[in-house]
Amino acid sequence: MKKIFLAFLTFIALATTSCIENEDIVLKQDFVELDAATYNSNALDKDYPVISRKPTPGRQVYTATTNGWPADPSINRTSGTVQLRVNLVGHQSDVAQELTYVVVPNETYASGTINADAAVQGTHFNVSGKVTIPANSSFGYIDVEILNPGTALATEKLIVLELAGNDKLKPNPLDKRVAILINKG
Repeated sequence: MKKIFLAFLTFIALATTSCIENEDIVLKQDFVELDAATYNSNALDKDYPVISRKPTPGRQVYTATTNGWPADPSINRTSGTVQLRVNLVGHQSDVAQELTYVVVPNETYASGTINADAAVQGTHFNVSGKVTIPANSSFGYIDVEILNPGTALATEKLIVLELAGNDKLKPNPLDKRVAILINKG
């Protein structure tokens, strides 16, 4: 009887102390983020992911066949335009929101056999520095035009983009940067 009583007291003690009330998540301010930064892990010693394959919105970049889906195409000098989705987290606006972004200068990347130098705008790529989230929408797209110099690159090139937002929408500090690695080929 004593063992049953102790087991009962233990059960009551655990039952009354093990429950945690979940707090509602309340968004206090709308913000924007780079979709590829939310789905891909940051590179070693960087506060952003380095992607070497064309990203698909809403999922991580596949470097090999994953769950039956083929690997995403590699980014190289013949890739054309790479699109990066910008997510609006919060309330949609009834007017278009124009945001700005910048190219982070002099960023390099080294990992394993990869030694990437900073890409040069106008030589390796072109961007506008502006992205628009249309009215009543949650997404905008940054177009990164990869330029083809005609011959293979001597080294990989790195483009780091950082969302700056606008006066109404600020970027999420954890997901405001992403790097595109242009392969040598």
